[in-house]
Amino acid sequence: MLKENLERLFEFIALHIPSEQIMQAKKIYQKTTGEIYEDDKSYNSRMALFLEWYLLDNYTPGTQNTILESLTEENKTTWSQSHLEVCQDIANNIQALFEVKKVRDTSVTVLDLLIDEKYEIEEPDSKLIFRKNDIFQGRIVPHRGKWHFTGYFCFHPSKTQKYIKNEAKEFFILQRTWIKELTGLEKELSKFGKAFLKNSKYIEKIKTRIEHIDYETKIDELTRELLILEKNKRDLEISTQEIDNKIAHLKNVTIKLEGRRLISELINKLAYMNLKWERSRQIEISDIYKN
Repeated sequence: MLKENLERLFEFIALHIPSEQIMQAKKIYQKTTGEIYEDDKSYNSRMALFLEWYLLDNYTPGTQNTILESLTEENKTTWSQSHLEVCQDIANNIQALFEVKKVRDTSVTVLDLLIDEKYEIEEPDSKLIFRKNDIFQGRIVPHRGKWHFTGYFCFHPSKTQKYIKNEAKEFFILQRTWIKELTGLEKELSKFGKAFLKNSKYIEKIKTRIEHIDYETKIDELTRELLILEKNKRDLEISTQEIDNKIAHLKNVTIKLEGRRLISELINKLAYMNLKWERSRQIEISDIYKN
């Protein structure tokens, strides 16, 4: 069902998106993946990978929405509910460089080399497609409580594993830096939240005391204290908002958008190397898979 919905999306693009727009996107894509020709052995799979990229890694101009997210929003009143739900699942895909860890009859366990996380993926043809220790480009989609492949891959030769793992490690280290920064901001936010709550409770306490005191000297003293507390409250509100903004930017811009862009660039670069290897068997792999 998942792949059928993805094929429907490809068909929708062909019918409803101007061909000039698709060709322009293809030129951008092929700047990093290389130009593909109909006589290439992997032509069909690479065209499908391009369409995946167009839907899932390409953004509607002026927005932070992918083409798929925009199409889903534009057609939410005409597409069926089941198709919309699957589209939402597809939008939540994870694109990565995977290493096969275990192959079963109807599933496969893979390691996402970019984030060092394992997934068990439902795949009826797992033993026909995968071998242990394979490294490949692919996408997984969460659907009805399980993970599934979109079905389009780019497998890299075994002799390239050291190079690919080193490339993946660089992104992993960068992402750990982002996560560490996010954790620090969240701890700071929690600290300010506790201080804000404590400050607010003390303000209410002072106000209650003022209401029950009838001599001016003490009222003046508490009022001055209240003014200081209210200023502190405003300062805490400002600091909390600043941290909230930093967290939102880190999550939505740096980790999500920038992270996706860097992953896409790395995967597309490796796909181009793979295409060169596919066409030129006389060249040493080490002369292709290199920086």
